Amino acid sequence: MFLYIYVGFTYIENTYKTQLDKKYMQEVFTIKTELSTLIKEKKEAVLLLSLSVSENDKVKKLLKEQHFTSIDLEQFSTKLKKYSSLHNVWFQILSNEGISLYRSWTSKHGDSVLLARADIAQLLHRPRVISPISVGKYDLTFKSIVPIFDKNHFIGLVETIAKFNSISKKLQMMHWDNYLLVDPRYKQQLHVPKDRFIHSYYIAASSDEHNTLKKMLRTQLDVVINAHTYKIVNNMLVSIYTLKDVKSKDMAYFVLAKNLDCINTADIENQRKAQIAIAFVVFIAIALLLYYIYSINYKRFIEKQQKILQERVAQKTKELEEKSQTLKYHAEHDILTGLPNRLLFLDRLKEAIKHAYRYKERVTVLFLDLDRFKEINDTYGHETGDKLLQLVTKRLLEASREEDTVARLGGDEFTLILRNVSQNDILKVVKKIMDAMQEPFVINNVKHYTTFSIGISSYPEDGISHDTLLRNADIAMYKAKENGKNNYHFYNSEMTQKILERVELEKELHKALENKEFKAYYQPKVDAKHHKVIGLEALIRWQHPDKGIIYPDSFIPFAEEIGLIGEIDNYMMRMSMNDLLEWQKQSLECGRLSINLSARQLASKHYISELQNTLQEIGLDPQSLEIEITETHIMDNPQHAMQILKQIRSLGISISIDDFGTGYSSLSYLKKLPVTKLKIDKSFVDELPDDKDDVAIVKAIISLAKNLNLDIIAEGVENKEQVEFLVQEGCYDIQGYYFSKPLSKEECRKFLATF
Repeated sequence: MFLYIYVGFTYIENTYKTQLDKKYMQEVFTIKTELSTLIKEKKEAVLLLSLSVSENDKVKKLLKEQHFTSIDLEQFSTKLKKYSSLHNVWFQILSNEGISLYRSWTSKHGDSVLLARADIAQLLHRPRVISPISVGKYDLTFKSIVPIFDKNHFIGLVETIAKFNSISKKLQMMHWDNYLLVDPRYKQQLHVPKDRFIHSYYIAASSDEHNTLKKMLRTQLDVVINAHTYKIVNNMLVSIYTLKDVKSKDMAYFVLAKNLDCINTADIENQRKAQIAIAFVVFIAIALLLYYIYSINYKRFIEKQQKILQERVAQKTKELEEKSQTLKYHAEHDILTGLPNRLLFLDRLKEAIKHAYRYKERVTVLFLDLDRFKEINDTYGHETGDKLLQLVTKRLLEASREEDTVARLGGDEFTLILRNVSQNDILKVVKKIMDAMQEPFVINNVKHYTTFSIGISSYPEDGISHDTLLRNADIAMYKAKENGKNNYHFYNSEMTQKILERVELEKELHKALENKEFKAYYQPKVDAKHHKVIGLEALIRWQHPDKGIIYPDSFIPFAEEIGLIGEIDNYMMRMSMNDLLEWQKQSLECGRLSINLSARQLASKHYISELQNTLQEIGLDPQSLEIEITETHIMDNPQHAMQILKQIRSLGISISIDDFGTGYSSLSYLKKLPVTKLKIDKSFVDELPDDKDDVAIVKAIISLAKNLNLDIIAEGVENKEQVEFLVQEGCYDIQGYYFSKPLSKEECRKFLATF
C-alpha cells in the first residue's frame, strides 16, 4: 500500500512537472517567436525609412549643393513618433567623402566620420544597402544605411537609427517585463552614465517601471543570463533571447520575465487534482479489495480487480482521446459556423497545391465577402449578425460540392478550395452560390438581404504559393466590389499594377500638397445684359511637374477615398481667397468668389470654424464670398445641410445651388433653404434654343427663381444663340466658354483688367 502511494504520488508529480515544463516552454517559444518577428519588422521599417529618405529630392539637393540648412527631418521624426510605434528615430546624411552634412539629433555638421566609423569607410568604397543591429558609442541601435545615386552617380549615404524602446513596450503589452542588456565586452566602448549598467551589462531598453526585475537581476544576473530555455526566479518565468553581431558573437541579451500568476495553468492544476482524486479512489478500492481477498478468495479477487482496473484505464484513455480530438477540432474550426478556420484552410490549401503540382492539376481559390453585412450587424446587433453568418454558411455548404473545402477566415469573409476544375466548373459553382443568396434571410421575422462579392484565383497561372493565391483572390474580390457587388471577378496581373498605380498616386498627391502643385483656376461669371464681371468660380487644377495640367476628375475621387480631400479643400479655399483679396486691392472688378462645398466639408463638424478662421486670417469680407453646393449633397441629409447652410448664410456669405434641376430636391426644402441663387445645369443649356424640352425646363427654372426672389445664373454657355435666349428670358448672369474658359491666376488678372 505504501509503495502504491509513493509510486502514485511520484507519477502524478512528475506528470504535473512535465506538463508545467511544456507550458512554460510553449510560453517562452511563443514570446521568442514574437520578439524575433518584432525585431525583423523594425529592421524592415528602419530600412524602408532609409530607402524613402534616399529618394527624397531635397536630400539629393543637399548632397549635390552641400547646403546645410536646406533640409529638416526632425518633423518627419515627430510624425513617425505621433502616427507610428517608431518613437525614437534619427537620420544622418553623409557625402560621398564621408562628411556628415546633416544629423537630425544635433545641429553639428561638416565633420568627417571616417576615423570613427569603419563601416562608413567601407560603404564609401563599395556602396550598398546594409541594415545591421550594432553597438555604437552611446547605445545599441537598429541602423540602416542606403547609398544615394543621382543619375547613376553615387553622391552619398543616408543612415537611419532607431532604438529598441518600442519593442520593449510591445513586449510589456504582452505581459512580459524585459531588459535589453549589452554584452560586457562593449563596456569600454560605451560612453554613458554608470547608473545605466547592471554590473558590467549596459541597459539598452527596459519596460520595468517599478524596478522589480532590476532588483532581481542585481542579485541573480549570472543565473538569469544563462537561462536560454527558462528559469523560475522569484515567481517569474525568465528566459534569454540573444542578439548576435555580424561575427555571430553574443552582442546583447533580451531578459524576458513573466509573472507566473499571468500564465494560465488551470487545466494542468485541474488534471492534477483529478489524478489525485482518481488515485485516492483507487487506493480506497484497493484497500477494500485487499480486505475482501484476505477474508474470502485472494486469487479470484485479484483477477476481478485487474479487470476493473483495465476497464477504468480504457475508459479514461477513451475520454482523454475524445478530449484531445475536441481540442484539435476547436483549434482548426470556427466556433460560430463549424467551418474550417484560417489555420485549417491554409493547411488544406498547401496540401492541394502539393497534389496539383505532383499531378499537373489546377487548384482554384474563391474569396467571398458578404455585401452589406456591417450595415446589418450595426443596425440589428451582433446576435442577428451571428445568426446571419450561420444561415449563410448553411446555404454556402448546400451550394458547394462535397469535395470542396469551405472555410471562414473571420468576420464576413469566406473561402472555397476547388480542386482540378475547369473554368466552366468554376462558373457553375459561383453561379450556384450567387443563386443561393437571392432569397432573403429571415431572422426574428425580419427579412435581410445580402450577397457575395467573389474573387477568383487559380494555381498555377495566378500564383504558385498559398499566400499568393489567397492574396490575389482577395484583390479580385475587391475588384468585384468596385464593379457593383453581388458580382465575381477573376484575378489578373493588371489588378496588381492598378494597386501599385494607386499607391504611386497617393504618394504623388501628398507630394503635390507639400510642393504646392495644386493651382486655382477661375472661370468668370458675366452679366450679359450690362457686360460686366459679377463673379469668379474657383476650380482646382494639378500642375504636375512631369504630366502637366491634370483635371480634378482624375484625382479628386481618389483623394476623397484616402481622406486627403480635407487638406486639399482647405488649401484651395485659402489660395483663392488670397487671390481675390489681391485683385480687390488692385481695384479690379471681381464680383463674388464662388467656392464649391464638398460632401466631406458639409459633413465636417469643423467646417464653419475653419471657414470663419480663414476669413479672419486673410481679412476677406464674407460678402465677397459665395458657396456653391449641389442638390445631391443637400438631399443626402437635408436637415443637417439646412443647419450648416444657415450658419454659412449668417456669416454674410451667399449660397448658390449648383447643377439645379439634375438632383432630386423637393420644392418644400427649396423654400426652407437659405439660398440666394440657382445655377441652371449645363445639360439643359447645351441644346438651347432648339430643344423644346430644354427650353421649357429652363423657362420653368427662371420663373421659379423669380417667384422665390432668387438670383439665377446659367453655366456651360458656349454660343451667341444661347446667350440671346437666356437674356431674353430674364437670365442675365452667364458662365461658360462664350465669355471665357477657366483661367490661371495671371490670365484671370489680365481678363479682369481688360473686360
